[in-house]
Amino acid sequence: MKVLIAEDSALSRSVLSSILEKHDFTVIESVDGKDAVEKYIESDPDIILMDLMMPIMNGYDATKKIKELAGEKFIPIIVLTSMTETDALVKSIEYGADDYLNKPYNADAINAKILALSRIKELHDTLNSNKQKLEQLNEQAASELLVAEHIYDSVLEKGERNLPQVRQYMRPVTNFNGDILMTAYTPSGGFNVMLGDFTGHGLSAAIGAIPAAEIFYRMTCKGFSIGDIAVELNDKLKIVLPLNVFCAASLIEVDQERTTISVWNGSNPDVVITDNKGNLINRIASSHTALGIVSPAKFDRKVDMFSLDGDEHVYMCSDGLLDVRNSESIKFGMSRYIDLFSEDTGNDVGLNNIVDSLFSFAEGGEINDDISLIEIKIDKDIDTWHADNSKGAENKRLESEWVLSLSFDAAALREVNPVPLLLNFVNGINVIHGHKERIYTTLSEFFTNSLEHGLLELESSLKIDATGFQEYFSKKESRLANLQEGSIVINLSQKMLDAGWHIIIEVIDSGKGFVHNDKLVSLDDNVGFSGRGIPLVKKICESVEYNNAGNAVKAIYSLNTQL
Repeated sequence: MKVLIAEDSALSRSVLSSILEKHDFTVIESVDGKDAVEKYIESDPDIILMDLMMPIMNGYDATKKIKELAGEKFIPIIVLTSMTETDALVKSIEYGADDYLNKPYNADAINAKILALSRIKELHDTLNSNKQKLEQLNEQAASELLVAEHIYDSVLEKGERNLPQVRQYMRPVTNFNGDILMTAYTPSGGFNVMLGDFTGHGLSAAIGAIPAAEIFYRMTCKGFSIGDIAVELNDKLKIVLPLNVFCAASLIEVDQERTTISVWNGSNPDVVITDNKGNLINRIASSHTALGIVSPAKFDRKVDMFSLDGDEHVYMCSDGLLDVRNSESIKFGMSRYIDLFSEDTGNDVGLNNIVDSLFSFAEGGEINDDISLIEIKIDKDIDTWHADNSKGAENKRLESEWVLSLSFDAAALREVNPVPLLLNFVNGINVIHGHKERIYTTLSEFFTNSLEHGLLELESSLKIDATGFQEYFSKKESRLANLQEGSIVINLSQKMLDAGWHIIIEVIDSGKGFVHNDKLVSLDDNVGFSGRGIPLVKKICESVEYNNAGNAVKAIYSLNTQL
């Protein structure tokens, strides 16, 4: 151990050096305060014995200067004095001294004090080293968080985060939000919305956002239903998430015409549907387990479907909103949330007012979880015929004729929805910006009619109200699961007709046929919940022709249509 002696008396330096060397200390001598500072810089001693009364620079100022140079490093300084005045000792401590020795010197006392301070120095050095390592780890973690946050935001923003129909209030309790919101147009011009709430919050809760976003956006753009999306999400999250992490989720699908809404709710609070004045029309409670818990074989993909007038509002929230507590530790709760939508309360319901009511209730209370509130405006006047957001990319349509023909028997129809597969084919062969959603709508409408009306013999007249919708889709699931006979053939081709490229869509089923008379109510005059598909297809295609039986239909769509 190196000991620096700062003493202007040669005799005192000699005495101290003799004592220290007998205890195997390495001694460095300085003759005044200025010399002590310079020797400290040169030799980096482990401890300093500092006389207070010295020329050029006294011991007080030398002590203060050395402590400043040491910074966070602990360098013990023992002041040497023959003075017994309390003021002098207090002053030396104020200038940074750690202990003192009175003259004349006692060899045992010097050795004891040096050893005691050396132990303190060793502990301080260990703590300082650990602090530096912790700071380095924190810097590394902060850097990694920035990278992760960038990836997280980039993944979630793959879709249309700012749909005009959707408003959001999201408040995380840490840098990373355990709640995720994803929205995207479907190829037919409708839109899907997902609100997910991962277990906990922070980075550990956000790790599922990346696979969830990839699945949601990919499957939405390919035309899969929210039931299909929920199945895929559950399968993936079951694999990638730790055992104690899962995702409560609400998925909503609204069709292009704003006539139906489909809801899959897994362990999230009730999805609320109101009229345009904010009065409660319906609430869809959770009827499924959260994503990532049950095995694929036990997962329930069934969705709830309801009719729409086209001027409703839909609200989704995470349980963090309901768990907000006031100053008396009382939760906001589901009943208080639902009461906001009661006309008896006289509240002007809307996202901002709900948030105001929440924080008015919670003033002085606790917020310990991520809060998310989503408001969806069902507005027929908002145009969504621009789901293909290619941002001006070059049209790479293949300028040649091609034909695709697919046939599905009863067994295949029970297991496969061919429309997304066909849409994927169209996207791969023809990047027809601004057209693919119309082709998808035509394909989807023809296939749905052939399956539901031709083979399953369902009546659209059932879909007159919410109860009828539920009955219709319940019968569809049951009859499809038990379908033993029947087939659907889909022919898709591109041809040059009248100096322009066209897509020809044909769908043929083996059923009794679809009622397709020319007296169907026009799209603009139809205010019901069925019979809108064929008028829409006739509006966007050059021609639509059924055979007499009604079990074969052919549509011609022009790729030169002005969009």
